[in-house]
Amino acid sequence: MDAVVRDGFVETLEQGQQRLHGVLQRYGFYQNSTPSQRLELLAVASPVSAADGQPLLEAGYSCRDVLLVGEGQLRVYVTGESGREVTLYHVGPGESCPVNLSAALMGIGAFADASARGELRGVVITADRFRRISEANPDVREYVLNATVLRFGEIISLVREITTRRVDHRLAEFLLRRFDESPDRPPVAEVTQQAIAAELGTAREVVSRRLQELENGGAVELRRGRIILRNRRALHRIIG
Repeated sequence: MDAVVRDGFVETLEQGQQRLHGVLQRYGFYQNSTPSQRLELLAVASPVSAADGQPLLEAGYSCRDVLLVGEGQLRVYVTGESGREVTLYHVGPGESCPVNLSAALMGIGAFADASARGELRGVVITADRFRRISEANPDVREYVLNATVLRFGEIISLVREITTRRVDHRLAEFLLRRFDESPDRPPVAEVTQQAIAAELGTAREVVSRRLQELENGGAVELRRGRIILRNRRALHRIIG
């Protein structure tokens, strides 16, 4: 039981506030805030939900709200002139999105698009209110700073992956991560070839060829929108 619950704070909240609290307590700046600071955050937060694939940010446009994820993920990506998408990073519960923060707090156009991955639930706080709170709360200011630094490192790592590592290596790693998330036995990755291509920063035709090679080698079984694991060791051998 976390400190927010131990100090009796949550028991004082109304039912609607408790739902907001359930999201915000995933964030360190909320946990480290005083009870009065938490109440201020709860007072300005509103619940939000989005279906899988629903757009939430559009490149070139500013946004009015800061989004804090409680369940599901936010997928942040860029789209080339050809329509090919490249995923930059995912934002999960308790994590940050500098694209959203910069567009909201600085009033500038977003550097990338973003959509929900899975059923997303969270809270939103208007940019003006979040800015005022960050000016008074050092933990919120640190959250904003860390958002930029940590995600910048991820994007640099992504560029290195795309430019220096073979697609079959990255595909094997991607599939193993998705299989590890699967509750099914044998594990199943419910994902389209187009979605995999966006995650790996390559063309769908390349992914299709590599998946067919994996199926021919007995590593996976391909079905429409689903990939079934058949030989985990075969994928590990590809990674080396």
